[in-house]
Amino acid sequence: MHFCLGYAIIVLRKNCAAVNGTEGFFMKLLHTGDLHLDSPFCALGVADAQARREGQRRLLRRIFDCAKTEACDLILIAGDLFDGKYVTPETEALLLRLLRETPCHVVIAPGNHDPFTEDSFYQKTTFPERVHVFSAPTLQAFEFPQWNAKVYGYAFCGGTLAESPLNQASLAEEKTGIRLLCAHGDMGAPLSRYCPMTVCDIVKFNIHYAALGHVHTPDEDYSFGETVIRYCGVPEGRSFDEPGEGGVWIVTLEEGVPPRMERRILSEEQYETAEVDVSQCHDRDAVQEKLREIAAPYLAKSGMHLRVELIGTLDPEISFEELAETNPLFSLRNFTVPALDGAALSEDVTLRGALYRILYPSLVDERPETRRRAIRALQIGLAAIDERRIPTEEDMV
Repeated sequence: MHFCLGYAIIVLRKNCAAVNGTEGFFMKLLHTGDLHLDSPFCALGVADAQARREGQRRLLRRIFDCAKTEACDLILIAGDLFDGKYVTPETEALLLRLLRETPCHVVIAPGNHDPFTEDSFYQKTTFPERVHVFSAPTLQAFEFPQWNAKVYGYAFCGGTLAESPLNQASLAEEKTGIRLLCAHGDMGAPLSRYCPMTVCDIVKFNIHYAALGHVHTPDEDYSFGETVIRYCGVPEGRSFDEPGEGGVWIVTLEEGVPPRMERRILSEEQYETAEVDVSQCHDRDAVQEKLREIAAPYLAKSGMHLRVELIGTLDPEISFEELAETNPLFSLRNFTVPALDGAALSEDVTLRGALYRILYPSLVDERPETRRRAIRALQIGLAAIDERRIPTEEDMV
């Protein structure tokens, strides 16, 4: 999945300023998403998993604190507030307290991980009056006349949503005032099971700002004319496939002015992956020194989870298992191949040379994932040809 609809907080504040003799409106948004509260963190031990869930609750408090600091009036949550149907008593109590205490209006669009169902948290909970939850897989709207604004959205009512509710919505209404979309959907895959949508689906409603969730690590922003579409990304990573610092968007809107956006970093935990080419390291000490050199800047940051991937060639006499055991501060993965004479292999007339020549373009490809697959294929192939034990995935982690 390339995109995921996320958790959005939008803060609106009326600022009745005269613009060319007419009254204008000032809106401030805090847009975040995909908190996945109460994630199981199955790869961790019981104590560590519990600590991470407590960390998620601290993140939730920081988000509401940020809304207060930014003088927010409206909070939009665009899906996957929770990781699943089960919500712990601690998380439920904290969320309800924050919702009661915040002066903001809150709009929630349930996503595929936390759909609006008969036995869901959203259906069973009595929320404060300022909290508004989308409850149907059709386009709905909450109106805020004090800001001349409407927030459109819908709810996942199951684990999937095959067609975007935007496709069937009527366009008959007036397109006036500030129009916002808070939604969970997938703009990266036309055949997605998680509400596939396009830029045109959003633009046709004359939306000023679309606060989307579902894509944890967005790599593309969408804008068309006066419409700005953003995925917020995760406010805090949970694993190595959610790298970097997490945060929220602070978005300011005024009638007739393009949205202005600022990023606020709120994460305590951070995941990063670093590649280390050990081809020039001729003994174990040299490899260790290079690992420490690469890892030091990362590990200087609090809350850092680092994974180092060895690439290039490695002397077969150097034990990867020993390297992993002597570097407990980060995880180590092995994508190296046994030290080989590339020039000799390229001229080798045996099956070893043929395999090397076939894989060579991928071994030097600029894309890391392509290189990793080629290295893995070469490791397996050479081991099979030499009648050695074929390395497993566990050998590489």
